Amino acid sequence: MTEQQERAVKGPSDFTWRNMAMNDSVNTEDFIMFSSPTHHEKLVDYCLEFNPKDCGQKAADLYCYEKNFGPAVDYAKRRVYDQVTLTMDEHSTCTPEDNVCIAFEFIACSVLEQVYYHPVMHEYALDGCYNFEEGCGDDAADEFCRLQGYVEAKAYAMTEADELTMTIGNHAVW
Repeated sequence: MTEQQERAVKGPSDFTWRNMAMNDSVNTEDFIMFSSPTHHEKLVDYCLEFNPKDCGQKAADLYCYEKNFGPAVDYAKRRVYDQVTLTMDEHSTCTPEDNVCIAFEFIACSVLEQVYYHPVMHEYALDGCYNFEEGCGDDAADEFCRLQGYVEAKAYAMTEADELTMTIGNHAVW
């Protein structure tokens, strides 16, 4: 990206998250925030491709969708001087030695709710316990949701199984 293209890239101007102490991610019921987000071990470029018209919201949304979250609710950009960035759409890299590279400082993704009826693991019904007769209920439900990319389970129901089940902790079949 040239200096002129960099000036053309627009982004949100009012960031409520800038004053927060940023860890790798911050979770709430409404969003999860990723600080210095990466894709394939490279910083996520602020643009979907090297075209300044598809920057900001579109690139942040794609990052969130690929992590199984809803659209981005907030984000910030920063110029990168010492690391390579990667575009989310065409997977092109920007090297700071040759270009003006802009990455996301953070992306806050909205948390969607998803209902899983009869959840399965490796073609077996999901057991209600994390391991055999241990961590039943909340522990197993929360871990299943985390593996799907969510923060935790909002609600769950356990029923008697009439088929083999698999525990989520040690993958034992019962």
